Amino acid sequence: MINSSLRSDQNRQYAALACLSIAIAGSTIILARSPAAPFERYFGKIEPLAAIALVIGVGFFALWLLQTRGIFEIFRGKSTLQGIVVSAIAATAFGIVAIGGDLFIRFPEEMNVALPHALLFYPVMGYTVEVIFHALPLALLLTGTAPLLGQAPTGRLVWVSLFLAALLEPTLQLSFEAEPISWAGAFVWTHVFAINLAQLIVFRRYDFFSMYALRLIYYLYWHIIWGTLRLEVLF
Repeated sequence: MINSSLRSDQNRQYAALACLSIAIAGSTIILARSPAAPFERYFGKIEPLAAIALVIGVGFFALWLLQTRGIFEIFRGKSTLQGIVVSAIAATAFGIVAIGGDLFIRFPEEMNVALPHALLFYPVMGYTVEVIFHALPLALLLTGTAPLLGQAPTGRLVWVSLFLAALLEPTLQLSFEAEPISWAGAFVWTHVFAINLAQLIVFRRYDFFSMYALRLIYYLYWHIIWGTLRLEVLF
C-alpha cells in the first residue's frame, strides 16, 4: 500500500514536470520562428529547440536524482500553493529592491526583451536557469559528494550545497555587466545572490514548482512590467 502510494506520488510529480516541460518546448518553438528572438545571446549558435531539449533532459535527470533520494520534491500538490504564496511575497520584495536600484543606477536601456516576445521568453529562460544553476548543481553536489563523505545528503551538507549553488548565477551575471567591479556590479551580485538563495530555500522547504514560481513572478515585475515602464520613466 505504501509503495503504491509512493509510486502514485512520483508519477504525479513527473507528470507535472512533463506538462511544464512541454509548455516550455512549445514556447521555444513559437519564439524561434521570429527573427527577433533573443536566444543567440544565451545559446550562441545552438538551435534554440535543441538547447531546450537538452535542458529538459538534464532537468528530468537532475530532479529524478534529487527526488528519488528524498532530498527535494518536484511538485507537492496542495503544499505547492503555499510555496507559491511565499514565493510571490519574496518576489515582490525583490522586485521593489531591483526597481529602486535601477532608479539610482540606471541599467542599460536595451537590457530587457520587449513585449510580446517577453511573455514567452522569460518563462523559457527561467526554466533554463532553474535547471542549469539549481537542479543540476545540487544533484551533482549532493549525490556525488555524499558517498565520498560517507553520509546521507541531509543536514549541513544540504545547506552548504544550497549556498554553493546560489553563488553560480550572480557570479556569471557579472560577466554581462559593463563594469563588473563597481557599485552597480556589487549591487547586481548581491541582489542576484539573495534571490538565488531565497529560491533554493523555497526549493528545500516546498518544491521545484514553488522555486520556479518565485523567478517567474520576479521576472514579471522586473523584466516585463518594469522593463516596459522604465523606457518611459528613465529614457
